[in-house]
Amino acid sequence: MLSSRSHGFAEIEGLFGAFTVSEKLFQKIWHRGDFAGKNLCTVSGKPVECVRVGRWNFAEGPDFVGAVLRIDGDVVQGDVELHFYAEDWEAHGHAGDPAFDNVVLHVILFPPRAFRPARTRAGRVPETLVLLPFLNEDLESYAEREALLDLESREKSVWRELLLPVSESVRLCLVREKSDLRRRQKFAFAKQRLDAYGWGGACHRAMLETLGLRRNRAPMAALAEAFPPNEFRRRTPTEHFESRLGQWRLAGVRPANRPLLRLQQYDALLEKKPDWAELLKTWGGNLCAGVDCDDAGEFRKSVRLPAALKDLSAGVLAGAIGGTRLNTLVVDAFLPLLAAGGFISEECFAGFWRHWPAGDIPGNLAETLRPLLPARGNKTATMSNGLFQGVFQLSCEYGH
Repeated sequence: MLSSRSHGFAEIEGLFGAFTVSEKLFQKIWHRGDFAGKNLCTVSGKPVECVRVGRWNFAEGPDFVGAVLRIDGDVVQGDVELHFYAEDWEAHGHAGDPAFDNVVLHVILFPPRAFRPARTRAGRVPETLVLLPFLNEDLESYAEREALLDLESREKSVWRELLLPVSESVRLCLVREKSDLRRRQKFAFAKQRLDAYGWGGACHRAMLETLGLRRNRAPMAALAEAFPPNEFRRRTPTEHFESRLGQWRLAGVRPANRPLLRLQQYDALLEKKPDWAELLKTWGGNLCAGVDCDDAGEFRKSVRLPAALKDLSAGVLAGAIGGTRLNTLVVDAFLPLLAAGGFISEECFAGFWRHWPAGDIPGNLAETLRPLLPARGNKTATMSNGLFQGVFQLSCEYGH
């Protein structure tokens, strides 16, 4: 992964093109603990445990103050400073700044080519932790999730400016091209997950993270890491929830999306269908490729999609999860994992992923998109996952 930088940002050359990571996003990742808590290790080889990541400091000085860490078995209290690169410590003048005398851990995102340790004004050398290898997902996914959160507050005019200047035929081709790119991204990430955790572990992680969606994905991911599938039910949903107190984001979360409720839904699923991940394979094997067309309604009829959705909801998930969150699970987790695992064909994956109903998308986006979508006769095109994903990718690329 290649990167270049400017003040406050790093441009990353990812698998599917360049994307931007901000310092603020890096700080959010640390603040949420959205990284593997186990097996953290400094550049010098010392194990690190984050007892408390510290208080996010929005004033001058270190990024996080009052952190409590266990480094090489010793409890250490102090401040934490985050940078993209090891040399940023010197470049930002921290070596001679007394505000940074209490830094006990220098967290950098990218591995150094030629490592130079941070050094305080008094000559003390805090340990350095490279966080990139310990992230719960690839940087592109973090950046995309932040962009999706930003969609919820955008004005309708933004989308009109993005899509209206081109003709309907060009618009449709452009959206489909970007949708296909995102489908390949989902497949690549699912393949990485399967390689790392196997089928059961990948399904378990994908389920919890999707139930957490954007606002509470990080603590859900932490629970998935701490409690693999065969250990998760040893605790009650309430115990899991309380173990992450202070990490959940509850403000602005609709009642149906409250993390305790989502944990209760997953617990109900595991009680009724402990083998749900294996049942998912069978469900995927029963999907047919369907007709290759641009009309979602026509495709859905050809594959009897309502029946497939019913079989999934009742036969695999025991009715524990429904509504838009179920659709999000299908497009973000189930279909990519089934394709990456070889349980459905590439053609089947492409058709179902493109034409499946859109899941949890910002209401303002859905309302704004409909008049911009291609019409067939007097009928506006059916809102589908592919249309949403294509527009979202366009938004990410054009920086709106």
